Amino acid sequence: MKKFVGAACAAAALFVSASVANAATVYQTTFQGATFTVTQNSSTNITFDIAGANALTGNWAGAQYLGAFSFKGLGVTALTATLAGGGTTNAINGGLAAGGCNGNGAGFACFNFDPNIAANVSNLTFDINATSGVFDLAQGGPHLKILWSNNATKDQKVGDLFSQDIPFSHDTPVSAVPEPATWAMLIAGFGLAGAAIRRRRQTYAHA
Repeated sequence: MKKFVGAACAAAALFVSASVANAATVYQTTFQGATFTVTQNSSTNITFDIAGANALTGNWAGAQYLGAFSFKGLGVTALTATLAGGGTTNAINGGLAAGGCNGNGAGFACFNFDPNIAANVSNLTFDINATSGVFDLAQGGPHLKILWSNNATKDQKVGDLFSQDIPFSHDTPVSAVPEPATWAMLIAGFGLAGAAIRRRRQTYAHA
């Protein structure tokens, strides 16, 4: 009986641990029609989303291209950014000025695009991965600089060069998908529980 209870508890514990939700930490701010959202999905992956790229307002109104952006406060600068449906760009150490990534500014990682990215869609989403080290986002949120341009090949600033912290917004539960090894352990646990039940029945049958 004790073996059965132990095996059953082990199996249940595995099932619960496999089903526990992870939390994605979200930072968000809005400026001149664009909503910037940084979501930390893991220690080596974040998602950067720009909503409203095709509906910019204020002195960004009419900007046709995203020229570059940079982050500070991510805790790591060895990064790649992959545009959804597009290519991958390596980060340049340093910040962002009116003419694009300039290599100045400790702790900044800058992404410069060649050619620039057309801002004619409602959302621009980038998958940003740490190629060395892990993310350790600043307490006040990551600092973003972003440059819009009206030239497909040159970083000619349109309107303000945005430079602000993106504050914490909320945590979003994300259901974890159990790894194959976890499923194997789970099945093994239930198998042990079943074996314990059979042995118990056989013992009673011979008594």
